Amino acid sequence: MEIGIIGLGKMGMQIARRLHVKGHRVVAWNRSPEPRAAFERFGGKTASTVEDLVAALPRRKVIWVMLPSGETTEEMLKRLRGLLSAGDIVIDGGNSFFEDTVRRGKKFQARKIHFFDSGTSGGVWGEKNGFALMVGGDKKIWPQVRPVFCDLAAGKSFGLVGPSGSGHFVKMVHNGIEYGMMEAIAEGYGLIDRWDKNIDLAQVTKIWQNGSVIRSWLIDLCRDIFEKEDLSSVVGFVKATGEGGWTVKTGRKLGADVRVIAESLRVRVESVDRKNQKLLRNKLLALMRNRFGGHAVTRK
Repeated sequence: MEIGIIGLGKMGMQIARRLHVKGHRVVAWNRSPEPRAAFERFGGKTASTVEDLVAALPRRKVIWVMLPSGETTEEMLKRLRGLLSAGDIVIDGGNSFFEDTVRRGKKFQARKIHFFDSGTSGGVWGEKNGFALMVGGDKKIWPQVRPVFCDLAAGKSFGLVGPSGSGHFVKMVHNGIEYGMMEAIAEGYGLIDRWDKNIDLAQVTKIWQNGSVIRSWLIDLCRDIFEKEDLSSVVGFVKATGEGGWTVKTGRKLGADVRVIAESLRVRVESVDRKNQKLLRNKLLALMRNRFGGHAVTRK
């Protein structure tokens, strides 16, 4: 199918390229020209303005927005509401706060423009291996966009989970769980290291990778870290992005017990303290984020 992609950042570029390889006709736009030139070298088509992108698409336009959450996405969606017509489809694939998504969905609905939200997970490996996609929106319109999600997904790792806002809500919780899992793994290695620094953590990880209850992609990433990284050069500052805080705030608002996620969020907030940046636990957290999401790591 024909689809417009707005935003060729780390994730948006992967989505555009994967759809292009899968045979979709992609027209992409990015504010800075360098990513547009890179996508053209890949064989894709770009537009120099958002207006040109909209004009290049056929009737019943489908546009995927992949921009940073907050005002950047807010302004772009407002702009699209003025450019699109009834029956067109917009997909917000970024990490927007679900309450914002519900509000935005109502505004699109008032103009009879269909609005889907997609919680998109897969990090820097998504283009090659496929993404996990948690989608919210109108189930009557879902069949029209399902082929896009099917081709982006890692096998069957996609689905319409509920009405507008549901995709971003489920992705928010997903990221909260991620906080807790990463923290438990990092604390465990930190405890082993505190007990005996001569224990080979790469060997421990190799043992845990197969047959153990805690085997996982995160454990696989830890083996790569222990085998390839000089941990002494890593600053253990761990950025806390919006999703962890949103999960804790929403959990408390709903009366749900989110103590593990709350504590893992606190650890990240406290990693701004230099004494905490020396901890193996925090260095591992920073490096795991780098491995799966391409997030920058501060080094000495």
